[in-house]
Amino acid sequence: MKTLKIALVCGVAAMLTCCTSVTGLKNMADCKFKFHSVSDVKIGSVDLSNKQTYKSLKLTDVAELMAGYASKKLMLNMNVNMKVHNPNEQVAQLDGMDYILYIDDKQMLEGVTKDQMRIEANSDANYSLPVTLNLYDAVQDKKLQPMAEFALGLATDKADASRVKVAIKPFFTFGKDTVRFPSYITIGGDQIMPKKK
Repeated sequence: MKTLKIALVCGVAAMLTCCTSVTGLKNMADCKFKFHSVSDVKIGSVDLSNKQTYKSLKLTDVAELMAGYASKKLMLNMNVNMKVHNPNEQVAQLDGMDYILYIDDKQMLEGVTKDQMRIEANSDANYSLPVTLNLYDAVQDKKLQPMAEFALGLATDKADASRVKVAIKPFFTFGKDTVRFPSYITIGGDQIMPKKK
């Protein structure tokens, strides 16, 4: 009898967890996602913040870029930042998202992040999506300077958000099951990025 009671308690707990998960995902479907900015733009370890042109890079930075260029691995790292508003009377949450990154209306990469998010009722939250791509594969002009300037253009305060779009498909997991949004939500591509402080 004691074993049966424990099993019943565990079963109820699992059902409550499942219901909470589904409710959290359903509430996430009502949330409003808005593109905010691109930040922390780097090529390898070379920080492009406050750099205006290729000529403004330090010699040590150029040397590192040349090494990456020689190996055909110029890895661009950056965060695509979003603002998320939860209009519901309950918590909204997700366990991650599938995403597709576009720059200049060209698809650059597809990926999955398992960074969790929880947004309290009637609240706003920030969500940063870290992305990495190889500039050598992404930029048509295979010379070093155009590749670097492509990344520098994303790092400047005057960068136009119309250059960057991300399509996201949030998901939630419970047990061995994963529930995803039925379609992608596209964010960005239609506004000027706010100036960085």
